[in-house]
Amino acid sequence: MINFSCRHYKASRPCVFNKTDGSECPSCTHVSNFKQRVLFIKLDAIGDVLRSASLLPDIVARHERPYIAWLTRKDSIELVGMMKYVDEVIELSEVGMARVMTGSWDHVYSLSNDLASASIASSAPTKNPPVGYYVRGGNIEPSNAAARHWLEMAAFDRLKRQNKQSYQHLMRAILGLDDAAVARPALELASRLRVAAGARVSALFPRSTRRRVAVNVGAGGRWPKKMLTIEQIHQYVDRLLTRADVDIMIVGGAAEVEKAKSILTICGSNERIRAALTETSIPEFVAVLAEADALLCGDTLALHIATALGVPTVAVFGPTSIAEIPDFDGLVAKMATPALDCLGCYGDCAKQNNCMSLLDLDHLVHLTVRQLARPRAA
Repeated sequence: MINFSCRHYKASRPCVFNKTDGSECPSCTHVSNFKQRVLFIKLDAIGDVLRSASLLPDIVARHERPYIAWLTRKDSIELVGMMKYVDEVIELSEVGMARVMTGSWDHVYSLSNDLASASIASSAPTKNPPVGYYVRGGNIEPSNAAARHWLEMAAFDRLKRQNKQSYQHLMRAILGLDDAAVARPALELASRLRVAAGARVSALFPRSTRRRVAVNVGAGGRWPKKMLTIEQIHQYVDRLLTRADVDIMIVGGAAEVEKAKSILTICGSNERIRAALTETSIPEFVAVLAEADALLCGDTLALHIATALGVPTVAVFGPTSIAEIPDFDGLVAKMATPALDCLGCYGDCAKQNNCMSLLDLDHLVHLTVRQLARPRAA
């Protein structure tokens, strides 16, 4: 007999325990029965998807033995598959939508204020009204006052810039939770990936016992001023190497290949600076970042991965909100220029003196050295 109420049941293939020790349902000691079926919809950029994982412990705690399915876009599938508490990852596709429509959900969470997410939340069969956003009369409707406030922040720049709460606190309010401490997102990294990344990074710095600082050079295409320029990174690296006995890993994905090459060219043949790009795999990127003792980055995916891994981080901010990123008790040291009053513009201006060019590189180095002295979070 098959136990259809066990969260490990996979229908089209054996469960992990049948593979590892031959367990079968009638006598299985690994059984984990669920009682409520929960759909979480998150179709945003991959960094936003990961930071939303901070909400999963709260969602698990408010329901009785929940089975959590997460609907997302194709580029986030691998990352969501690494999240603790997620039982099923559903890709936004024709097949995925068929799964959503036949899911018999007890609860649906749709915390993104976009029409696609809200429309799906309205269409999904559920025993309770969606939490967050749904569609009524062709328009997005918020489920409560906190959700309405987030809609207003999206509509009016004044409110966005005035905000002093983190994204996670704002989302917790939509869930109806108090203003308690925010959990870090939790990722489960396969040991084979960690071993492979460790071997790769060790080969980049043979015989070195120095600590490693990762520099994520990417900014994404939407807001180029999320991160330092090539010349600024060169100056930062040069000054850091005079202050600390470290190796520098240039990290990023396929979009950062040319930028990384330019940085290495300017830095010369210094054996303490190497590129460790991961061009095809998000899990490999996570594993490489796990090899770092500290990270410098912008408000990007790397920031949220480092938070999940407990890597002490220095993050620079310009066009996006510095307040929306929690510091997790100092795990993230945040920096923005005090010389401008236009931060959080969510644009890409043409000012010669802008939010990145005005950053104090010596202070960035100081923050990095300070974060290196910080113990890694569990």
